[in-house]
Amino acid sequence: MVYRDKSFTVNIIPHDATRSRKEWIVSGRKLVIFRFLAVLVFLIVLAAVVVLSMGTAEFTRTADLKAENSMLSDSLSVARELNIRLDRIELELQEIRDTRSVIENLATAGVSGGHPE
Repeated sequence: MVYRDKSFTVNIIPHDATRSRKEWIVSGRKLVIFRFLAVLVFLIVLAAVVVLSMGTAEFTRTADLKAENSMLSDSLSVARELNIRLDRIELELQEIRDTRSVIENLATAGVSGGHPE
């Protein structure tokens, strides 16, 4: 079986020809540390994505609750306005009943039991 080299090489080649090229060979212990760090970075990014998606879902629920709260607030203001109108109508009806009662009392007071009309 052919031995496979598990290392890799990082080359940095500048655009400017006067600068020197840099090369790093990652193998052995450095390769194990690099793999560990790569997995750790991947898990951190994955956790950040999960937290962000849950936060976005929470934001959506908050927006829905704000919209519902606004709708209920509008409904409550309409209900209060209707209640005020009903109170005014009840007061007017009570005044009409009182006036009717006075008119009926005046009409019956003018008619005595013994006098024919």
